[in-house]
Amino acid sequence: MEWNVKAAGRAQALRDGIVAILAAVLLLSLSDAIVKLSGSRFSLAQLVLLRSVVAAAIIAAATVALGARPFSLVSVSRWVWLRSLCLAAMLLCYYAALPLMSFALAAACYYTAPVWIALLARATGGEGIGILRWTGIAIALAGVLTALDLGAADFGPAVLLPLTAGLFYALAAVVTARKCAHTNAFAMAFNLNLVLVAASGLGLGGLALSGFHVPGDFVTGLWPGLAMTDWLLALLLGVFLAIITALVAHAYSTAPATVVGVFDNGYLVFAAIWSLTLFGTAPGATELLGLSMITVGAVLATPRR
Repeated sequence: MEWNVKAAGRAQALRDGIVAILAAVLLLSLSDAIVKLSGSRFSLAQLVLLRSVVAAAIIAAATVALGARPFSLVSVSRWVWLRSLCLAAMLLCYYAALPLMSFALAAACYYTAPVWIALLARATGGEGIGILRWTGIAIALAGVLTALDLGAADFGPAVLLPLTAGLFYALAAVVTARKCAHTNAFAMAFNLNLVLVAASGLGLGGLALSGFHVPGDFVTGLWPGLAMTDWLLALLLGVFLAIITALVAHAYSTAPATVVGVFDNGYLVFAAIWSLTLFGTAPGATELLGLSMITVGAVLATPRR
């Protein structure tokens, strides 16, 4: 009887974790699609700054409401700062790519992250990869080449941006697994938003001082005037980010990381849906094949522990 109760508890925790990560990637993909849609109304640094201020405030308020000491949010190790720097670089690279290519293609390139994670784990820690994971890496890389369709208009140097974003995400994942595994999830989320606020603020300052800003350009724009709907949109994106943070923390605290990592690839499915419904760009047969190969390869490349 006791064994049945424990087994039922583990099964429920597994279901809760899967639902949480699927909800997180649904909101994350929708949030990223909104960023792509609204790029003409914001600048990159402006949007990141506003969204992260809102998210940081919500995370801080939630932490206090749950009875934790506010000081716990800022008392973190240098590894947490390094993790946040990697994730900030990831986000800026990915968002900079969104105006330059289809949403589904940007997502496909970005979700090569499990391949980078496997290679980095091998290079930095001597972690064995094994035949199955090597197969996954090969399939995912072939999927990237297939999805890119080298003769298509989308192909160009810009594809390096989401690929680089995937690399930075992988760096953050390795640092998190090895150095931040026991750090409070809310503290890491708050620190990430602090870094994003600082990075976007420095970016805005650098653009203003250098004079190298182009009005109307998403990446190099300074501070476009915002309508009330734009402020509300930035607020909504900040709320989304705070919810996503909580869902991801819940997923990884209730279900095995390997299971969560597999369902994390649901982002690709949602990205294809938003690409069709919000942008009217249905992935072609070649792109769908590439997306499928990347998904299969990412699942195979995910470590089993």
